[in-house]
Amino acid sequence: MRNVLLLILLILGVLTAACSGEDRSGEQPFAPTVQTLSAEVMGDSCLLRGAVTASPNSSLRGVGFAYGNDTLRLTAVSDSCAALFQATTQPLQAGRYFAVAFAENGVGKTIGTDTIYFEIPAEE
Repeated sequence: MRNVLLLILLILGVLTAACSGEDRSGEQPFAPTVQTLSAEVMGDSCLLRGAVTASPNSSLRGVGFAYGNDTLRLTAVSDSCAALFQATTQPLQAGRYFAVAFAENGVGKTIGTDTIYFEIPAEE
């Protein structure tokens, strides 16, 4: 019985450590790491997807996308190191556009290195 209890406690400890991520409590906070994941054209708009992969020791303040000459900023995100987010652009004119994700925390704002290109087709 004692061995079973120890095994259960060991499994719970491993699961807790795996879910909590790496302990960075002794480190200085730094700006978030963000990725641009995809752009899905829907008529004259585009659904953009991104992910914050890290924001150690600093809560997220906002995420969003820069696309074309416009910026769409989202602020409703969870305080998570793996926050997925998405946004739909306003209707766009026909043409080729770029999109890049950004994230901001208490340390600074980071623009993702992955730029995605998409094209809004001309109406027929």
